[in-house]
Amino acid sequence: MVQLAATFLLLSGIASLTYQVTWVRLLGLSMGSTSASISTVLAAFFMGLALGSYLAERITRNRINNLSIYIYLEVIIGISGLLLLPILLNLDSVMAATPMLGSAISTKFAVTMLLLSVPTICMGATFPVMAAILIRRHSEVGLRMSQLYSLNTAGAVLGAALAGFVFVPNWGLDGAIYIAFAINAFIVAMGLYLNRRISLPPIEGAAHIPATDEKAASIIEEAPFRIRALLVLFATGFVSIATEVGWTKYLSIFTGTTIYGFAAILTVFLMGIAAGSWMVKSHLQNLRRPELWMAGGLVLLGVSLLLTRAGLSLVPPIYQAVNHLPADASVKHAVKYMVVFLLIFPPTFIFGALFPLNLKLYCGNLQGVRSRIGKAYAVNTVASIAGSVAAGFWIIPQFGTDVLLTAMAFIILVMPFLFVPTFPKALPRVAVPIVALLAISSSWALPNINYERLISSVQYDDDARAGKIPKYLFLKEGKAGVISMVTYNDQHVKLQNNGLNESFIDLKNDKNVLLVETLLGLVPYFLNEDPKRAFVVGFGGGITTRALTNTENLNSIKVVELEPLVVEAGRAIVDGEIAALEDPRVVLEFNDARNTLLTETYTYDVIAAQPSHPWVARASNVFTREFFQLINSRLNDGGIYGQWVNLFNMDATTLRSIFKAFYDVFPHGMSFANLDTGDLLLFGANHKLVFEYEKIAKRMAEPNIKRVLDYHDIYEPKDLLWYFALSREEAINAAGDIQPNTDTNIFSEVRLSMLDSAAKGDENPYDFLHKHYHLTVAPYLDTNVAEKLYEFADYLIEWNEERMTRFVAKQLKDIDEVLGRGIEYELVWREGDYEQAVEMYSQYTQWPDRTHYQQALALIEHGDLQEARTVVSKIQDAGKRMSTHARVLFELQDWQRLAAVKPLNDEARKWQLLALAKRDLEAAGQQMAQIKDNVELELPQLRLLVKYYSIMDNNSMLSKYAKLLAERIDSETQRLAKLTDKAIADNSSQRAKRLLGKLVSINPEAEGILKYKQKISELDAKAESHS
Repeated sequence: MVQLAATFLLLSGIASLTYQVTWVRLLGLSMGSTSASISTVLAAFFMGLALGSYLAERITRNRINNLSIYIYLEVIIGISGLLLLPILLNLDSVMAATPMLGSAISTKFAVTMLLLSVPTICMGATFPVMAAILIRRHSEVGLRMSQLYSLNTAGAVLGAALAGFVFVPNWGLDGAIYIAFAINAFIVAMGLYLNRRISLPPIEGAAHIPATDEKAASIIEEAPFRIRALLVLFATGFVSIATEVGWTKYLSIFTGTTIYGFAAILTVFLMGIAAGSWMVKSHLQNLRRPELWMAGGLVLLGVSLLLTRAGLSLVPPIYQAVNHLPADASVKHAVKYMVVFLLIFPPTFIFGALFPLNLKLYCGNLQGVRSRIGKAYAVNTVASIAGSVAAGFWIIPQFGTDVLLTAMAFIILVMPFLFVPTFPKALPRVAVPIVALLAISSSWALPNINYERLISSVQYDDDARAGKIPKYLFLKEGKAGVISMVTYNDQHVKLQNNGLNESFIDLKNDKNVLLVETLLGLVPYFLNEDPKRAFVVGFGGGITTRALTNTENLNSIKVVELEPLVVEAGRAIVDGEIAALEDPRVVLEFNDARNTLLTETYTYDVIAAQPSHPWVARASNVFTREFFQLINSRLNDGGIYGQWVNLFNMDATTLRSIFKAFYDVFPHGMSFANLDTGDLLLFGANHKLVFEYEKIAKRMAEPNIKRVLDYHDIYEPKDLLWYFALSREEAINAAGDIQPNTDTNIFSEVRLSMLDSAAKGDENPYDFLHKHYHLTVAPYLDTNVAEKLYEFADYLIEWNEERMTRFVAKQLKDIDEVLGRGIEYELVWREGDYEQAVEMYSQYTQWPDRTHYQQALALIEHGDLQEARTVVSKIQDAGKRMSTHARVLFELQDWQRLAAVKPLNDEARKWQLLALAKRDLEAAGQQMAQIKDNVELELPQLRLLVKYYSIMDNNSMLSKYAKLLAERIDSETQRLAKLTDKAIADNSSQRAKRLLGKLVSINPEAEGILKYKQKISELDAKAESHS
């Protein structure tokens, strides 16, 4: 029978922990993932267990001679667990229809209690019922209670490990429920089969209790003694869960705030309890003074808790050592989990050993087991609830984890004093209090835990990995993580959550903000026809919110932030005033944004989400298809949604899954990216997204917006297209047949949690995006598509972006072959391959004016002046023809004829003034200064302005244009060097000489000139030898 009970309790523990893990996750989607909401859900869950344990007393008072009652409990657990799945999966719609259910903590508790009451009450009753079934003799009380408790906890250990490492990662939350139901079904089937085939021994009556046992039991049958035992049951239950909360908060930074990290900590915690209970099983019945053993065990537990607290201070150097191990991710994770085991196993082992001893003290004899064990279990469970809530809601936020762990050790060390009066001898009455007091007093000499050292050891960012010393401007433990503001240079501050970078703040330049976080809010604003209401998921560094407050059209901006300390951290470094929150349009709410959107009835024109990373617990819920569906339901007609995706610790497969989830919901969309900072922005809508240049330009010109965008060299709508990444169609094609990231498969959290370093090969997200990148902007332009593409391609050419230009040229040729051909010509011309350019030009008669202009310059390089003049005459636009003519004269250095030119526009004038400068520098410079903002200044014009401001002693303008000239020379030097390398690689000596000549004329001191001359000489020698 013992083996059968062991099997049932193990399997039941696995099923129960699996239900707990999945129910908490699923309820969190609807109730919210704030600390308050999660604690409320857990409290309701454990309250059901406590109620079940308490009510079980009514059953266990009577004789139980078979497994029928236990089987009924398992039937109810399995059926209710299975029926709850569709309810929990569709609870979103219920909450949306009745928003009041998801707003107040009290209603959340009531809803959770209502949903989980049936299965949790039955779960709570299983242990007392099995105890009543199995314990038939007084001599078995201690042994069997230890066996049952350790087996039940061992099942929980397996459940925590299997649910966290196997069931959920491989089959999702719904699959885990089906597995738990199958386990219940197996227990029921086995129970029904064996129920009639086994017979239980008769229950021993009071007359059969040995006299020695009766004497030992007489002490603990006294009511005052039972009260002491009940107090210890409450204290150990309270302390065990409170310390688990503290350990988890600290160690999850070490193991990772992921499903695997939490599962590992919970597994070790339960493993220690199970092992301790099993160890004492054969000794309980032989203890003649159990109260003395209890007092000694409590002292040992208190000391162990203090030593574990001290041991946690060693985690930072261990973390740094693990980071530098030459091993793969699985080995590093295993090392981390072993460290967790070594730290928290000893105290949890003692917790496990004391619990059955405490039960024996409280329950006493066989009749006490039947009448009191349920109540004891209920008290311990209620204490666990109180410990979890007190630690998470009050002690940690107010005093910190170190104070929590110290206080919990003190509570345990005080408990032995309850038993001191019952000791018959003087020695233990003196020794126990002295040892307890010594432990308490020595705690001040032990090292304490330090979050600064721990977070510094995480090394998530480049500065930390480079070994730089951080300076913490703010660090506090919050309800959702440890929030810090860290700087390495007293100017640039990083907002971090558990050491993970979340945002960036420049203390000395408020224009220097993360561009992607700015565009996250502004792009939907630019594209929306008439934006009035905005919603921001996550305040973070306030950059997205600040961008939206810079707008003129918006009437209201609602910001929902999960962690209040994020805002407190921001206020701490700017003397209490955050500009974005001072705007009267902004309403700040502290809640889970998903829960807010679910329970409110408002809709929005702009929604922007800047959550944490998609592999972090809680934040992963904001990257799922169901969340995107919720967002879509909250968009007005014409509304647009922007989602930030950080590429740190990302791989291509997960990115594909997020693409699939996002664009399965939004029928129209696109993406932007800044791969230099590792950021991707997804935009989605229910209508076609169009870049209306005129509307966008008008909104970009709003003063506060212009001020920020100018800092990032974004002046026109085409500048925004620089950051265009993938079209919706490209993202869908890139995603392929991957499964979407959902609430139930939590694909992003599961997969990315196992990454320990940057993904490589095909899984590298940067390579993946480059592979599918084609800059397909044409479908998003409204009118004059060909002209805009031509202008954009020309812009890209000026920035030396050949690959991007070719993508645009391909789209352009499909719309306007002449303009597309012109861009292809310009790419060849810009490479300095004038021979090929001239040949291309001769093959067609129709060319854009700009191509005629470039062909004229190419012909001048060849010395074909007459043909150059003929080409200039083909330019249709009179103004462009005049400016080209002036440029040709400049290239010929025909200063007399250039000075005589009567310019029709400033483009021609900027060349004509160069001739004037030969005889009157001041006059030429003065006139150039007047037109400098109307034309594109090239190197000759910049040199003229530098000379002019120098003779005028205008140091401010001189500094500005000298810097601009140096930057332009540097850029052009790099471009020409790159093209020279290419010409040499192509064995084109003539082209290499021409490019090198330009390089020398622009920058005679450029690095590598001698090297290029030598290589060109080698090319010439090689060519001569072949000839």
